[in-house]
Amino acid sequence: ARVDFGNTVDKLFIGFDGNVKKVKINDSDIKKFSDYISRLRFILFSPVNINFVKDSPSVRRKVIDVEISQLSNRYVKLLQSYNALLKKRNQFLKTIVSFGKSNDFYFNILNEKFSTLAVEITLERRKFIHLVNDKLNDIYYEITGDKGLLLNYNSSLDFDDDKAVMKELFINRLKSNFEKEKLYGMSLLGPHRDDYSLFLDDKNLSIFGSQGQNRVAVLSLKLAEIPIFKNITGDYPILLLDDIFSELDTKRKNRLIKYILSDVQTIITTTDLNLIDKELVDKAKIFNIDCGKVVLDKQRKKVKDE
Repeated sequence: ARVDFGNTVDKLFIGFDGNVKKVKINDSDIKKFSDYISRLRFILFSPVNINFVKDSPSVRRKVIDVEISQLSNRYVKLLQSYNALLKKRNQFLKTIVSFGKSNDFYFNILNEKFSTLAVEITLERRKFIHLVNDKLNDIYYEITGDKGLLLNYNSSLDFDDDKAVMKELFINRLKSNFEKEKLYGMSLLGPHRDDYSLFLDDKNLSIFGSQGQNRVAVLSLKLAEIPIFKNITGDYPILLLDDIFSELDTKRKNRLIKYILSDVQTIITTTDLNLIDKELVDKAKIFNIDCGKVVLDKQRKKVKDE
């Protein structure tokens, strides 16, 4: 991808050399993926995203982690350090299960570092969720006419204004949970076990939400991220909409259009242009996928120019 940031133009590449993922910026190999992920910021919505509501917690964590990672290189590094330490901690717990011996000194060091990273990750997630909720309900109301949408963060940690207090509380929970973790041979507490849930009018959408409510709730969540990206980075993200107009009724299509007609560069896929509002089509560049090639619809462009 050739990405024009206004003052600079970057050439971004991602691919595979055998089974090894390779990333490049301006033809230079990038060793740390954390240095690459925030260079091109985008928000993606497709019919698959509806699974956010009812899918597993790991799917929801991954979605939110990707969004925060695009905004914070520090968060990417925190996650990488945490996951590496989590692996060591789990290996240690499995060793206890296998051999029945425990090096308390080593385990206390693991818990100390583990808790420090857990607190930082949890606070970054909570900050992002607060920013989302500042926008989420208003956007859902503008599209549907209904109020009361909220993204809830279910954390393994107890929140406190003092990081040291949060860390101490978490370490105490780890100690009290140690026998259970030995039994399972894995870490049962921490950001890797966190979850998110969407509530509408105090009802969990994963239980009470209709397909239509879930679809628009997740779409609203994605749209709520647009001003967050703009405020933090100074630039709008690219908005990617994968065949979503076929899923919306006319009223909701029209209410969605105002977001697409703003300053946000938007790429929409569809199998039928008749599904997309004529105002959007008239202002858009149209590309066809023909035998695996992306081809500009010159005939339509010619009519528009005339």
